[in-house]
Amino acid sequence: MDLHSQLQDAWAGIITTYKPGTIELAGSITTQIVGFIIPATLYMLIDALFPRFSQRHKIQPARRQPTRQQIIHCTKVTLFNHLWIAALHALLVSLNGLDHTAVNLDPTIPPWTTFTTDFIFALLAREISFYYVHRALHHPSIYAYIHKMHHKYTTPVSFAAEYAHPVEHLLANVLPITLPLYLKGAHYLSMILFAVFELWEAAADHSGYDFLKLPPAELHDLHHEKFRVNYGTIGLMDWVHGTDVVGWDRGKGREG
Repeated sequence: MDLHSQLQDAWAGIITTYKPGTIELAGSITTQIVGFIIPATLYMLIDALFPRFSQRHKIQPARRQPTRQQIIHCTKVTLFNHLWIAALHALLVSLNGLDHTAVNLDPTIPPWTTFTTDFIFALLAREISFYYVHRALHHPSIYAYIHKMHHKYTTPVSFAAEYAHPVEHLLANVLPITLPLYLKGAHYLSMILFAVFELWEAAADHSGYDFLKLPPAELHDLHHEKFRVNYGTIGLMDWVHGTDVVGWDRGKGREG
């Protein structure tokens, strides 16, 4: 039996055993744990368990690294963001009733080609939407009230990926990942697989380490260090707009 058939059998068992609302909510919570909390924790443990390896692969020098107290504070705020999103999702599911769901729980899972096209579509949609939301949050009239909080960590660590004002967390971290495939009517498993990838990418981008080149953590690390560069996630929109090099905004004012 191939992997797709095994996945189909497992999915059929889930669909027949649990209510749609339960599947939707459990899938969301599991995605956050598997996609972000576990990888972010593992990245944080590298410094304690493998200090020599950590020192060799840190992008920024030791003198710029956050303190233990700052890391604890960052982790608490990030976990709170995950908690309130889960609570909001649980409220929406309960209002809709466990016998109903807003997502596509088709008993027949898509072929691999559909998973692939959904992934590419979502990756591009997330890159475009996140880029413009992120650029807007850097506007001087908005920055101090919302996005400044995220830039507290000029040398990021994995949990800093979602250290953000609640408004930013919803608009920049949650909706660009979940909304495109939801509006497309994609299968819930496509949504989950893409969300797991993107959450891991966020943790990796903010990890402060250079040993993984996909995603290239140096791109977003440079954004935290230099501020006005690399607003996107994969570099595509920064290349389109010319915001992929430090100093692109010289002579253009200080917005952005």
